[in-house]
This record gives sequence, structure tokens and C-alpha cells, in this order.
Amino acid sequence: MVRGKNKIAKYLVVKSNELIESHYRLSLNEQKIILAMISRIKPDDKDFTPIRFSVEELTAMMGVSGEYHAEIRKVVNILRHRDLHIHNPQEDSYLDVSWLSSSKYYRGKGYVELRFDPTLKPYLLQLKERFTAYQLQNVMQLNSLYSIRLYELLKQYVKIGKREFEITELRKILGIADNEYRLYGHFKNKVIITAQKELQAKTDLSFELDEIKTGRAVTSLRFHVLTRLPEPPTDTIAADFTITDQYDLAISKLPEYERGLFQRLQKTYLLSKKQAHEITTGYLPREGKEYVEAVMDYCHTYHKKAARLTAQRISGL
Repeated sequence: MVRGKNKIAKYLVVKSNELIESHYRLSLNEQKIILAMISRIKPDDKDFTPIRFSVEELTAMMGVSGEYHAEIRKVVNILRHRDLHIHNPQEDSYLDVSWLSSSKYYRGKGYVELRFDPTLKPYLLQLKERFTAYQLQNVMQLNSLYSIRLYELLKQYVKIGKREFEITELRKILGIADNEYRLYGHFKNKVIITAQKELQAKTDLSFELDEIKTGRAVTSLRFHVLTRLPEPPTDTIAADFTITDQYDLAISKLPEYERGLFQRLQKTYLLSKKQAHEITTGYLPREGKEYVEAVMDYCHTYHKKAARLTAQRISGL
């Protein structure tokens, strides 16, 4: 599957957004194995089954040579003990779970079988909302583990066009330890700029960066997401199995008032999600809560008055 672009072009990675934003640290090879496993899942799968990889596939994926059997077994054994931490904002809960429930190495037969932990079913199987899909080939050629993670985090927001992170939270998502890249300049050059160059050269996405300061220190980063190349067509996924609604995703990250306003603008004032999103994320921060509420009260009163006059005219006919 992974011995060239042509062979992997039809494979999709489909992950829930909670899984993309979970906190974990995997090596580059471990990430590629996990993503290759996810790409083998079919839209109608109801349970996890063992996923078989030949030794040839894994060596091509990992770029190893020489005594590769020992290297593959080592990587697989380590991967089986890797954990991830998933936050569920609806429940305000944190799930700690391993990626794999089992790994089986067939010595002398030339293949390995891996199975996802069943706890991950809601995040990988039969996803209908709040998920992101992308072509496997876009990440298999990346050489930095942080490039893969940033690609996924930005792919979620490709329709919105920008995404902002506090640096402390982004470090947690990327699995960067407190003693790694402690200076912002090191973090920027080794993680962010490296990913920027790789995504620009090898994937369908690129990004530009704004640094947001508190005082003199850079505390947040705003990524402007750009789509560079159209993804190739695929027949491996149902037509309605597409990337989730990005407006709902963006609003879910905002405080309670903004989320409520987004819903009111649609239900009471019959605005589209795009219009409601523009008011909530653009007009509200610029004009303020009191002004927005006053405008909505005026519109609501005007609508009720217009409806009453219309009813009176109709009754007088």
C-alpha cells in the first residue's frame, strides 16, 4: 500500500476531530503506521478487525534497511504501549487509552497484524459528524512528526481559512515536553518553520503565520491556511462521507455566550451558518455584545410589527 504515490492515492484517513486534537506523542514511524491503519478502515465497518501489513509495506513506510525484522518488531511493541488523551467538551471528560489492543508478529511469514483498542470506536468508525478526512499520501512523505500533526490540525480549518492556538496548548497537543524547545525561537524554528516548509513542498496545504504577543512575549500563533493543490478523486468513500461542518467546529471552541448567539441567529433570525458565524466571530468582537443585542432586539421588534400589520391587512381583505 505504501510503496509509492500511485498505490496510496486512493486511501483516505478519516478521524474524529476529538481524536485529531487529542494529546499524544508518537514517533514519525509510529504515526505513519497508525495513519496507514486508519486508512484501511471502511465507512461501513462496525468493529475493528486485525489489520495486516506485510514486512515490505512496513519497511517502505519506515524507510529502514538491514536487519529490518528486528526494527519492525521493536517499533510495533513500543506502539502497543503508546497512550493518548482525548478531551470530550460535551461531557467535560478526559479519556486515557492505548492506541492498540494487540499486535501479532508472524515470524517467517512476512507480516504483522495490528488491532485498534475498542475504546476508539466512536472516534474512528462510522463517523457522520465532527470529523476530518484527507488523502493518506499527503502525510506519508513528511519527515517531521510535528509536520503530520500540524497538517491535521490545519486541515480541520481549511474552509475557515485560519486557526489560532495559544502556544502552551499547542505544545500539549503536539506532545512537546516542558524541557524541549523551551525558548520560543527554538520552538518556532524546529517545529513551526520546519512544518511550514514541509507542507509547502509536499502537501496540498500551506500556511502563513501571525505571532500574537502579550507584552513582549509571543503567546499565541494564528495560522492562515491555504489550499495549494486539489486532492485527487477517490472512490473509496461514500459521497456523503465528507469533512464535517467547519462552522459548527469553530463555534464549539468559543465561550458559552458566543455559542448561544450562533444558535439564536439561525433559529430566531433564520440566518445561514455562514452568516451567523461571520456575526459571531467578526461583528461581535468588533462592535461589542451590547450593540449586537440592541440590533437583534430592534430586528425582532420590527419583524413582529411587520408580521402583525401583514396579518391585519390579510384579515381586512
